[in-house]
Amino acid sequence: MRTLKLLLEYDGTGFSGWQVQPGKRTIQGDIEKVLAKLLGEKVTLIGAGRTDAGVHAKGQVASFQTRSQRSPEVILRALNAGGDRDIAVREVVDLGEDSEFHARFSAKSRIYEYRIIQGRSPLRRRFAWEVTYPLDAAKMGQASKCLVGKHDFTSFSSARAEVKTRICVVKNAGWYEERERLVFRIEADRFLQAMVRSLVGTMVDIGRGRFKPTEMRRILAARDRSLAGKTAPAHGLYLVQVNY
Repeated sequence: MRTLKLLLEYDGTGFSGWQVQPGKRTIQGDIEKVLAKLLGEKVTLIGAGRTDAGVHAKGQVASFQTRSQRSPEVILRALNAGGDRDIAVREVVDLGEDSEFHARFSAKSRIYEYRIIQGRSPLRRRFAWEVTYPLDAAKMGQASKCLVGKHDFTSFSSARAEVKTRICVVKNAGWYEERERLVFRIEADRFLQAMVRSLVGTMVDIGRGRFKPTEMRRILAARDRSLAGKTAPAHGLYLVQVNY
């Protein structure tokens, strides 16, 4: 069994997320169908991040095992020719028969970005959250600083998420401006369901003056989702890089 590694980019707008779901359009499901037809066997595609419905990716990494001897070049062409137009496979790498690589469990960290447009923008709103009220980016930046380190992120995760622990180690977190957009960038060893979007929703409340930046630390320590802000829309979120 060979292990192959894929680098993916996709527009998550019309998908019900990464993971296969009966009767629904998913990234994993679409790619597995093309691979099964090409390789003549059923394969299971493992993603580094199980992005939710509507979430995009610029640097998703996936892996699968196969007995087929099809070359990476043939697999790359077939996936881009026969797969969904909203998915692009940027790279296919053959890691060989003895590789222990696993797209999800081998990852050391993941980087997500969330994009906000201040004001209306019909041409860009599909890929960013339109916020029509003024935001204090400096205060949002202050709030993001307390996220760095090892913390329990219960206050910023979906209550229905089935996980053994809600502790994550955040390596970097902060806001920056890019082409009339506000962008939140965060790197951590793992992420909980809806975690980044919940963080963004809370920091937007801080930016508009509903909370003080110091409240972020109190909300984090409380481990109570009801104290945090609303979950930001999915279409502003991107998985941009996976580090191994």
